[in-house]
Amino acid sequence: MAEWTLTCYDGRAFPLPTPLAWRLEYGVGDPCDSFWVRTLWTAGQEDILADATRIQVTEGGEVVFTGVVDECETTWSAQGCTAEISGRGMQALLLDNQAEAVDFGLATWEEILRRYVTPYGIALERAVNLPAVAWFSVSSGSSCWKVLYDFARYHGGAVPRFTPGGKLALHPWEEGTPVALDGGVPVTKLVRRDKRYGVLSQVTVKDVSGWARQTVENPEFRARGGQCSRVILLPRNTGYQARRYQAQFQLDRSAAELRTVEVTVALPFAAWPGDLVDLDRSGWGGGGRWRVKESKVTLGEAGYATTLVLADPQAVF
Repeated sequence: MAEWTLTCYDGRAFPLPTPLAWRLEYGVGDPCDSFWVRTLWTAGQEDILADATRIQVTEGGEVVFTGVVDECETTWSAQGCTAEISGRGMQALLLDNQAEAVDFGLATWEEILRRYVTPYGIALERAVNLPAVAWFSVSSGSSCWKVLYDFARYHGGAVPRFTPGGKLALHPWEEGTPVALDGGVPVTKLVRRDKRYGVLSQVTVKDVSGWARQTVENPEFRARGGQCSRVILLPRNTGYQARRYQAQFQLDRSAAELRTVEVTVALPFAAWPGDLVDLDRSGWGGGGRWRVKESKVTLGEAGYATTLVLADPQAVF
């Protein structure tokens, strides 16, 4: 049974009554993790909800979600008083805070952490050492998350995401034993989705002057009739390798959307983003090995369910 605890701005902790229904959604940076819960409430305690800033969910003594409270709503009706609370994962703090425009002659990982991550109380799951980047620019209007993502993903090759405990993770995927979704697992629904919209056939990256440019194509998608191109502007001093990496990255990330499988399991926490999944259902399509891109865990009238969005194991997120 999942246990939910609110924490107020002044450090007070308040365990929620047993929820009537809830939803936990996990992704790999985009979309941001999120939560929603409905519970019975005691009239007169609304100020507790107004003061709440954080929420933590545990299952069997293990933390399965840590996040930021965005909205609370109390309802009185003939059925009594209920409260609904919703919000996002700790990534929300980096999404909500805007960075000032700045050009670094040489941006180090330590400086990126100091400016854009640690001021918001976010810690690393594991220590990493990302390479310094010459002529790294932060454009006006960028969120702290965008700065972190651009530095880590484009230049360091790391995939920024958050753990259920609310810590920032940048280490590689752990290729453990795949989760088996075979005939012994209560799979209730499976959807295969082939989507061409948004998949890119060509990306051109150039600097603001327009003189230095790099074009990369997806020949396989073009051969299948794909016609969708993008042009990305970068600061003048962006090097050849950085331009090419950004172009290839955009192609690879869009290609991850070409085919996905959505599978629903009548169990809580069937798998986590990044996990490998072996899908083997007699008489069902979508079999093979996949990687979890998104996971949504719910409790409602029908009981527990986990809905997984699966992509190619080598997909770029």
